[in-house]
Formats: sequence, C-alpha cells, structure tokens
Amino acid sequence: MHKKRSDSWTPVSCWREAFAIEHSDHVALVGGGGKTTTMWSMAREYARLGPTVVTSTTKAGAPPGDVPLVTWAAELPSGHDLQAAMGTALQLSRLVALGSGVRDGRLEGVSPIVVDEVFLRCGAGYIVNEADGARMKPFKAPAEYEPVIPSTTTLCVIVVGLDAIGAPIDEEHLHRPDKIVALTGATMGAPLSAEHVAKIVRVYLERLEGLESVRAAVLVNKADNGPDVPEVAALASALRDLDLAEIVVATQRDGTRLWKM
Repeated sequence: MHKKRSDSWTPVSCWREAFAIEHSDHVALVGGGGKTTTMWSMAREYARLGPTVVTSTTKAGAPPGDVPLVTWAAELPSGHDLQAAMGTALQLSRLVALGSGVRDGRLEGVSPIVVDEVFLRCGAGYIVNEADGARMKPFKAPAEYEPVIPSTTTLCVIVVGLDAIGAPIDEEHLHRPDKIVALTGATMGAPLSAEHVAKIVRVYLERLEGLESVRAAVLVNKADNGPDVPEVAALASALRDLDLAEIVVATQRDGTRLWKM
C-alpha cells in the first residue's frame, strides 16, 4: 500500500486518524521503543468505539487493575468455552485483556489461533496485540520465528524508539544486536543509523508478505521534541520508498501527540 508522501508532518488528534483505523481492526505491534505503552493507549481509545481486546502472542506488560483479564492457557479454542468467557468479560467492560496468565508482572502470550478466534467469533471489534518482544529496548531485529502474527491481523505497526538512532549496536542498548549486524551489514558497536532501521523494517515487510490483508506502518515513538528534528528527518528519508501505509511520529510523554506524513 505504498503511497506518495509529502515532505511535511501533519498533526493528528488520535491513533485512529494516524493509522486510518477502520470500524473493526486487528492491530499487531512489533519492534521496540514503547510497544506496551502504545498498546494500552490505542486500546483505551478504541474501547470508546466498541468492544476491544488487548492481548499478546509473546509477552506484554501486565494489564492495569481496571482492565478485566481473561485467562486462556490452551493452545486452541475449545468449543464455546472461549466465546463464553470473552462474551461475559466484554459485557462487563468494553476493554478486556487476554493472556495465558500473568507471571513476573508480564502478560503471558496466547496462541495466534486463539487471537484469530477472539477476533472472528468472540465479539471483539478491535484487537491490539503485542506480537514480538524487545526486552524494553528501543529497537530490535526479529528472530527467525518473529513476528508471531495471527492470520486475521489487518494492521502491523513497526515501532521504533527515536532514542535508538545513534545508539551503539550492542546488547546494552538494542535487542538482538547480532541479528541487526547480520541483517544490515552493520558493525557491532557502531552507531545505529536510519538506514539500518530501514533495512530491518524491510525484513518485517518481507515476513508479512503471506498475509495479504495486512497493511504495514511505522511508528517513530519517543519523539519528545516533535517531528522536526534531524533524526526523524533521516528516518523519514530512509523509509520513504518502502511499502508502508503510514509513517507516524509520536510522543507519549505528558500525554500523546501524533503527527503523520
């Protein structure tokens, strides 16, 4: 869904406007640099429109205390049990979390097949799914098995923390630096560049090719000084020719502000 882009950033008021969210959408968040914060921010916005489920096919931050949790540990849906559990929860709250449990303060993931079932048959108008992990780092390269994308996904948002640009490519600063080196040709310990990020984004896009219903976008997160900084300009230039539905810039410090190109 490549589209011609302007050279300027336009402020937008909400996630729905930023990513052209439809009346029903299944969003997968991948990458690093604020996925969990983004997940809950998106989900609370969508819940004002209709029944919304937050889940993970890897691990995510534990649900807030005001969000009901449905626990489903089985690999597959079982008859009407999952539908009944989700239906009851969504009657009590328009925002529900789904996981196989919570351990060490993290929401344990469920099978992609379970997420598909929830979207198709359990009354969820929106799903926001954390589909790979980054160990709290601002950028990562995916492992061979990542991202874990359910087949009903309609929007995949590749999250990049702006503070990753210029950071050393090593274990302290980035997740899976060995993969970043292998996939980009970078040198271990060298500063991460916008071009390196674009090469990893291209890898994600290649891994989404079998899912024809998925549109892909990039979220440049933690842009606390807004979009008009050299690091954002470098990323926008490096990403410009990739097949992306949207490129969005965000700061979520002291409230959420969003811009799109």
